[in-house]
Amino acid sequence: MTAVVSNPRGDCWVRTLLSGRPHQIVDSDDGPYLHRWYLIPHNRRLNVYLHKFVRSDDPGPLHDHPWAFLSIILSRGGYREVTEAGEVWRRRGSVAWRRAAHRHRVELLRDRHGRELPCWTIIVTGARRRAWGFWCPLPGGRKRFVGWQDFGPGGCGEITDSPVSAGDSSEA
Repeated sequence: MTAVVSNPRGDCWVRTLLSGRPHQIVDSDDGPYLHRWYLIPHNRRLNVYLHKFVRSDDPGPLHDHPWAFLSIILSRGGYREVTEAGEVWRRRGSVAWRRAAHRHRVELLRDRHGRELPCWTIIVTGARRRAWGFWCPLPGGRKRFVGWQDFGPGGCGEITDSPVSAGDSSEA
């Protein structure tokens, strides 16, 4: 995953927010995945984001996050959260507290034509606590952690050696 970031600062932050343009677009080889708006100026202690998921997480390994977070689903349909314990349907109004180490994958609803339906959420994060990445399966049911910057196009089978694009997707 890579990201394009406008790096909003001071009055640029509010100008970008009011323009409707996202402050950050999380992207991958398959195109945009997530649009992120900073609802308060981005900082190291507490952040409040408006997220628009435009694509499901890639199928395969679950991922975790660099911070604990609170998630509030705003969209009518919601999404399916896949975890090691199974699947949970997250509907509009659903509130969930997640530790940084919580492993999951987001799957969007589809319309009758099979197109994914965007999902809007509010995310409140604490301070960064750890590196984030993907949990790749190993024989015997164990998992191997692969940091986001090393997770290549081959997923768990191929670690990337390509440079990360401009921007900071270290925040997942």
